[in-house]
Amino acid sequence: MRRDRKNKIKKERMVMIASSALVMGALTLTGIYMKDRSAENIDDGYTIDFSQLEENVDDKAKQIAENMPQNTDQSSILEQAQNPVTEDDLDYDPLAAGSNVIQIPGLTDQINALENQEELARKDKDKDEKEKKDVEKAEKEKVEKDSTPQKKPAQSTVSESVMKTLNFTADQGLVRPVSGEILMYYSMDKSIYFATLDQYKYNPATVLSALEGDQVVVCADAKVISIYENEEIGHAVTLDLGNGYQATYGQLKDVQITEGSYVNRGEALGSVAAPTKYYTLEGPNLYFQVTKDGTPVNPEELFQ
Repeated sequence: MRRDRKNKIKKERMVMIASSALVMGALTLTGIYMKDRSAENIDDGYTIDFSQLEENVDDKAKQIAENMPQNTDQSSILEQAQNPVTEDDLDYDPLAAGSNVIQIPGLTDQINALENQEELARKDKDKDEKEKKDVEKAEKEKVEKDSTPQKKPAQSTVSESVMKTLNFTADQGLVRPVSGEILMYYSMDKSIYFATLDQYKYNPATVLSALEGDQVVVCADAKVISIYENEEIGHAVTLDLGNGYQATYGQLKDVQITEGSYVNRGEALGSVAAPTKYYTLEGPNLYFQVTKDGTPVNPEELFQ
């Protein structure tokens, strides 16, 4: 393939050289001929003997071929001079009539590469402009959001006076949470008997006898710290009385207060539930424990 292509290129160069020489020779002979004829008086127009001109051109082509290097095929030059170059002799497609694209090997590829680079540059520019607009839009929205007045949180429904009453002292005393009698006394200096467990152990609380469904009340002004479930004492509530005092209720149901709220002395807290499996023999009861700075104290001494 490469050899054929080189031969074609060589052939085209020879044709161009020969054609150029023929044209120059023809022009030269024509000028000489016209100069000679200008001296004559011609009455019927300028008549040119083209047969003579053709012979002169052939002679000139032969002279050019004789002067070319020895390794040049002179017969091929004369043949190409007499025969015009056809489409089959070219190694590329000629421009078709009406076509707007000329494919030139090497040059066309470079032009396409430049066009692709320009297209990529234009796309990058458009992308940068879009990103810039998005950033500006985001900054504008942030400024507008920051400048919008924010709603203030709702004020607590608990009055300041109630919060200040969390100042329990032993002198104030506690309201008895249920009306029942003491079933199991507070005892931290000696163990007492637990019938259901059938064992003796310390008791950090007072267990008050009650009927299931009996109302349970708040023992003092307080804040509800937690409402939770415990395996031993069932549904339970812990209140903060202030000054380090806390009260824990157990064996409850139908709790009517909410965690984090403030409650008042004597307010309904809930009702007595069925006993857990730890107090089945004792029957329905209210578990009531009071601590001071985390240490159990005897609630019975605080009841009014």
